[in-house]
Amino acid sequence: MCRLFGMISNEPLSAEWYLVEAECSLLQQSRADPERLQGDGWGIGYYVDGASCAVRSEKPIYVEVDRYKSVALNTRSKIILAHIRKASNPRGLPSEKLLSIENSQPFFFRNILFVHNGTINIPDEASELLGNYKGMIKGVNDSEIYFWFLVKSIDDGESVEAALIGFEDALQKLWRDCFQSHPKKRRPYVGLNAIFSDGEKLYAYCRYSEEDGDSPSICLRDQPVFQMCFLPGNPLVVASEKMTKSDEWIPLKSGQLLTSWAKGTKVEHRVEMISRV
Repeated sequence: MCRLFGMISNEPLSAEWYLVEAECSLLQQSRADPERLQGDGWGIGYYVDGASCAVRSEKPIYVEVDRYKSVALNTRSKIILAHIRKASNPRGLPSEKLLSIENSQPFFFRNILFVHNGTINIPDEASELLGNYKGMIKGVNDSEIYFWFLVKSIDDGESVEAALIGFEDALQKLWRDCFQSHPKKRRPYVGLNAIFSDGEKLYAYCRYSEEDGDSPSICLRDQPVFQMCFLPGNPLVVASEKMTKSDEWIPLKSGQLLTSWAKGTKVEHRVEMISRV
């Protein structure tokens, strides 16, 4: 289980308030619950001249506080994504193999930035969905398969909505064929929550099973842990959980996709249910 953040504005801004200063900033979320420390890496993604970039680390942000604060302060972009990681391990690998810069998020390629909260329980089977893009995988993070599937689908001309639905459908089909090989697992994934951008729009997809969403959020503990939320305005902010107590955060239900974009001096958005279930 990881924590996600995304922000879009009509002009380059710093996200320092939400990443560092707010009462439930990403920094606070990383260590708010001793039983659920987000200690397996962090990253901040942004754009330079239309190209996606990211600063990433395999270390906890509560160990690298000064470096994290410096990156948060000095990163200015119309779109910013951030991620703190509690590593999933569906392959049962030794812990030292899970932690590296290659396994930290955001993942980025050309104009795409991407962060994910959840677990792909059948990563080896799912990687076969990628075709030639399988060779692009750099680490052992199951989330990277999700990322490259979206990149492949978009390159193939599919819409964002079709790519998201297509990944879940493909996982379910794989599961029907391979579930007997995974007797300790109940389903092909735990959480497909993602925030990503093509450099023009910011997308946030909330998708999880109610069976996995019973525990409370990490910081304020006032919403299901997998239920995402967003704060409309300029900038528009979307996150795994509320980052302030006083603002009117709007929940994203499982199956809903938030799409946001800058238009003039405003940031507009729409929310639509895209899941078939």
